[in-house]
Amino acid sequence: MTSADTALTARTIPPDSIDRRVIFTGPGEVQWEEGPVADPGPGEVLLRTRCSLISTGTGLAQLAGPPWTNPDGRTLPRYPSGTGYSNAGVVLAIGPGVTTSRPGDRIASGARHAAYPVIRERDWAIPIPDGVSDEDATFCTLATTVMNGFRLGTPQLGEDAVVLGQGILGHIVGQYLRLVGCRSVVAVDVADSRLEVSRRAGAATHWLNPQRDAAAAAVRDLTGGRGADVVYEATGRTETYDLAFALARFYGRVVGLGSPRWPAPVDMMQVHMKSLRVLGAIVSSHPSEDNRDNRWSRRANGHYVMELLARRQLNVRDLITHRFPAADAPDVYARLLEKRTDFLGVILQWQT
Repeated sequence: MTSADTALTARTIPPDSIDRRVIFTGPGEVQWEEGPVADPGPGEVLLRTRCSLISTGTGLAQLAGPPWTNPDGRTLPRYPSGTGYSNAGVVLAIGPGVTTSRPGDRIASGARHAAYPVIRERDWAIPIPDGVSDEDATFCTLATTVMNGFRLGTPQLGEDAVVLGQGILGHIVGQYLRLVGCRSVVAVDVADSRLEVSRRAGAATHWLNPQRDAAAAAVRDLTGGRGADVVYEATGRTETYDLAFALARFYGRVVGLGSPRWPAPVDMMQVHMKSLRVLGAIVSSHPSEDNRDNRWSRRANGHYVMELLARRQLNVRDLITHRFPAADAPDVYARLLEKRTDFLGVILQWQT
């Protein structure tokens, strides 16, 4: 770290500053954890958070349970645990070996809900361009994850697509599908309020509520009897996969964009008899940065997300339904647990 960087850190952070972090201490239990502001080590970056985006999917599953077991044998959630992975902040200091971030830079990252998080630069640090707000930049982590799943589904110009679930993931993948020229993009959700957000955000061309509409018949009508070329499952609920299989055409693709955590029986006859391709799209399926066959690494996708935000080709502003001071975080999580569907994009406002 240079002397100039050290001086900036000293001026920006008073010696008695305290880092505050949101911690899950047990099922449904949210508290603040306090400690000193850490110095960045080799390859690390110290941030001052401006805004962070609450995960109403993965984050609430970690808070509310019930426990699940990953394929690697780990049982989750474990308490106490930090939470959050969608952060927009300002670089305060850098450790030795950091090459792309400098004090004063605005960056989006996968940092936790914390006032002064430290991240490893090589893991996730995407510069925020001028003209992109801090609030919009907090969507970078999710939009990057969605972009990877979107690419795995190989949507083509003129194809018909369906998106099951109109949470943040579903809204974003719908916008990507429209950008590449899909003939129709059908948004499906049981909450009319989320379908209405999809209309405002321009995330689809058609909207269906399966509690009211015969979704499979409607999609066949829209596609000349074929069914959808590609279906994105964006709820993470395993019970929706039978509907996803029913909506896809013969030889179609189904992409698991949401994060299911508990096993459930599904109709594998549809997969077999229709010759469907079912693809998992967890964020770790990104190719490595030196992959010559596929250059769309996580970092490359993150930079492109920022380009789309800067060019106003990706609309996340209409996905923000609530803003709260970060100090209210425990109460905000309590409200989310009561009625998650009343919320979509939830921003915690830290510092300016």
